[in-house]
Amino acid sequence: MRILGSKYCGHDSAICLIDTVKKDIFAMSTERVTRIKHDYLDITPILNEYNFKDIDYVSHSYHDFEDKSQDGELRAKMVYNKEIEKALRKIIKPKYIKDLNISKSEKKKKIFNALFNDFSSFKDYYASKFKRAFVGNSAEVNKKVFTSYIKKCFNDYGLNPKEISFYDHHLCHAIPSYYFSKFNGNDAVALTIDGQGDGFFSKAYYFKNDLEYKLIGESSADCFGDGDKFLSLGRIYHYFTEAMDLRGGSDEGKVEALAAFGKPDEGLYTQLKNATTIDNDKLSINLDVEKILPFYDITWLKKQRSRMGDENFCAVVQRYLEDTIVEYLNLIHIKYPTSNLCLSGGVSANIIMSLNIYERTPFKNIFVLPPMGDDGLALGSAILQAIDLKEDVSWLKKYEMPYFGDSYSKEEVETALKEFDNITYEYLGDKWHKEAATSVAKGSICALFNGKMEFGPRALGNRSIIANPMLNDVRDRINSTVKRRPSYQPFCPSILEEERERLFINSFPHKHMAIAFRMKDEFISDIPCSVHVDGTARPQFVEEKDNPDYYKYLKELKNITGYGVSINTSFNLHGRTIVRTPQDAVVDFIDCNIDELYIEGFQVKRKH
Repeated sequence: MRILGSKYCGHDSAICLIDTVKKDIFAMSTERVTRIKHDYLDITPILNEYNFKDIDYVSHSYHDFEDKSQDGELRAKMVYNKEIEKALRKIIKPKYIKDLNISKSEKKKKIFNALFNDFSSFKDYYASKFKRAFVGNSAEVNKKVFTSYIKKCFNDYGLNPKEISFYDHHLCHAIPSYYFSKFNGNDAVALTIDGQGDGFFSKAYYFKNDLEYKLIGESSADCFGDGDKFLSLGRIYHYFTEAMDLRGGSDEGKVEALAAFGKPDEGLYTQLKNATTIDNDKLSINLDVEKILPFYDITWLKKQRSRMGDENFCAVVQRYLEDTIVEYLNLIHIKYPTSNLCLSGGVSANIIMSLNIYERTPFKNIFVLPPMGDDGLALGSAILQAIDLKEDVSWLKKYEMPYFGDSYSKEEVETALKEFDNITYEYLGDKWHKEAATSVAKGSICALFNGKMEFGPRALGNRSIIANPMLNDVRDRINSTVKRRPSYQPFCPSILEEERERLFINSFPHKHMAIAFRMKDEFISDIPCSVHVDGTARPQFVEEKDNPDYYKYLKELKNITGYGVSINTSFNLHGRTIVRTPQDAVVDFIDCNIDELYIEGFQVKRKH
C-alpha cells in the first residue's frame, strides 16, 4: 500500500509517502524544492519534481470544512488562492523568499508586463481571481471543491488515488510524535502546541499503547477579530516576534535566543499571566479576551519593547510560555502519571521550553518530533490513513532519525560538479571524514552533503555546516560571513553520545537538537561556541547506528581536539532553505564564505 500524507497547502506544505509493503518512508517539504522558506504554495512543486508512480490513497491534515474556526484553511476560496499564487510565481519567477517580498506597485507592474510577454500566466491569474469571487462557502461546497482540486492535481501527474481523506490537524501532529518515539507500544502523553489549526492551539492525548489513545484536553483558538487574531499561546509569541520587527511564523527562535540575555519585566509578565487560566477539570488553557487584547496590538507592544529594552521584552514572552506549559503539564501528570511525553506542533521548536519541562515536571522521558511544525502533519495524516486501512505501522519506531529525503550517487554528484567552472574537486572516498575533521580542527568552516536529506528544520549531519566550537571567533565568523544572521543567535553542537555524561549536568540520549541541556561549567571555556549565554546547549547526541559517516567524522575530531563535539548548523545561507540537490549545495557553498565542501566523498574548493 502506497499512502501519501500531506500538509497539502499553507505554510510548511509537505508530503510523506509511506509504503507499507516495503516499510519505507519518503518525506519532502515544498520549501526544499522551491527554496522559498516556509513555502505556503501547495505540494505540486514536489509532484513535479518526483515521479511517484502509483499512489493508492492521499490524505490531508485539516478537516474543518464548516470553517468553524474561521481560519479559512479548507474554504473553497483557498483553492483559487493557490491557483492565483501559482500564476503569480510564473510571472515573478522567485528564486528565494526575498524575491516574493516586493512592493504592491512592483507586483502590479510585473503582472501588467505579463500581458505582453506571458499571456498564459496573466490569463490564469485573473481567471482564478474571477472564480474565487463567485465560489460558495458552505461545508458541502468546500469539501467538494477541495477534494476535486487535490484529485485534479494528482491526475495531472498521472496519479489516480482511490480516495482523498481529511484528518484533524492536532491529531496529525500527535500521532507521529508517538509512533516515531521510543515509547511506541507503551503509555505516554502527547501534547501539541502551535498557533492554531482546526480551531485549537493545543490538544493533549493519552496513549495507553499503539492501538489505544484518547483526547484528554484541548485549548480553543477562538477568533476574536479580523486577520489572524486567534486566542493562542503560539499567536501571542508570534505577535511579540513581529513587535521585534522580525518575521512571525519564522523568526520566533530569534526571540527565544535574545530572551536569554534579559530578565522579564515583572509588570508585563504579570499582565500576561493574569489573562491566562487553566481549567483543571477540562485540562484546557484559556485566555481572557479583554485582558489579552493589548498583546495583539503591535503598536502597543512596540511601546513596551521600547520601555524595557529588547532583551527584557523577549524574556517576558519566553518565561510566560515556559511557565504556562509547565503548569499545564504538571496538572496533566496528576491525572495521567506517566514519565513519557511526546511533543509536537510549531511551538515545540522552543528548546528552552522543553528544557523547563524536563527540569520542572515529572516527565523525564521526552521526545520532540523532529519535524515538529506543520511539515510534520504530512507524517501524521499518512499514518492515520494507514491505521484506518488496518495496515501495520508498528515498524515506524525503527526510524530514530528523520532521514526521509532523497540522496545522490557518486555519479550524480560528479555530473553536477562538472556544471561549475569556479570550483575544483577531488574524490577522497572514505578518507573524507579524517580530512574534514583535520580542516575543522584547524579553523576551517566546512559543509557536509551526505546521504538522505533530513526532514524537518534541523540539519543532523547530512546537510550541515560544521566548525570547531573550541575557537572563540567561530560563532562570529559564521554569523557574520556565512549565515549572515544576528550575532546573538547561538549555534548547536553535534556530540558523540559517549561524551554526553562527561559534558552535561543532567541529560538523556536526545538525537534531534530539539531540547537544551545545561553544560558543566568546567567545559564551557573549552568549547565556548557550542554554548549559549545561559550555559545551555541544544545538542544532537550521535551514535554510530544513527549516522555512521557523521559518527566517523566526530570520532576523528575527538582524536585531534580531545572533544567529539562539532558545531552543526543547517547548510544554507540565511533566508534560504536547507540545500536539497548537489547544485543547491555548490551554489550556497559559493555564495557563503565556506572554506570546503564535502559532498558524497568529494572535497570541493573554490578556484583561486
